Amino acid sequence: MIVIPDIHGRDFWRKAVKGNEEEEMVFLGDYVDPYSYYEDVPEWEGMVALAEVIDFKKNHPANVTLLLGNHDLSYLSPLVAADRHDDENHDIIKSLLKKNLDLFDIVHEREIDGKRFIFSHAGILPAWLEANRDVVGDMTLERGVGRLNELFHAGVLYEALGNVSAYRGGPDEAGSVVWADLNEHMDLLSKNNGVNDNIFQIFGHTLQSLGRPLVMSTFACVDCKRAFTLSASGEVEV
Repeated sequence: MIVIPDIHGRDFWRKAVKGNEEEEMVFLGDYVDPYSYYEDVPEWEGMVALAEVIDFKKNHPANVTLLLGNHDLSYLSPLVAADRHDDENHDIIKSLLKKNLDLFDIVHEREIDGKRFIFSHAGILPAWLEANRDVVGDMTLERGVGRLNELFHAGVLYEALGNVSAYRGGPDEAGSVVWADLNEHMDLLSKNNGVNDNIFQIFGHTLQSLGRPLVMSTFACVDCKRAFTLSASGEVEV
């Protein structure tokens, strides 16, 4: 399986999929809003990347999974924020997303040798699920997280998706599945609180400055400007 983290208008994903079009692939969201102030990627490249990813999904519907990140969702709802926004191409990006929203999800699950792998943009925190029980019900990491996709497509999840913790300058107890900071997952791991060794999360969102995924016992943060693979035995291979 090929896993493609935050694109933000970069072209690494095109190289990763070329020649591998029939492989199983998961895109972790944040296609738009390049870091144009310190990377040589103009803002409009985000819009182009989004359009191309949508076409790629349409041409390979059975084996390509597209997830949404906070940057993508910020074009769909004011309840979900992002620290950068392509105002000039806002309407085009919003239209692309709205017309093709059925192609996108919030989470993706996969089982390998009895172990559950949960893919999302920023990772799912038990504290976030608990804080939003009125919306998500009795959902836990152990059961039912796939229903987040149903709730999203029903249009009732946007406010919860907008939750941002103090780690990212927000007021909420925990960051959402598209906003959780890596430090929140590290805190959870260090306290061994709510950690299940039979569940492994794969997410992006927190840029890894060393250019390689951070692989821990229960999760991998892979926002590293390149794709990687998840082997048939469930190993992260860079």
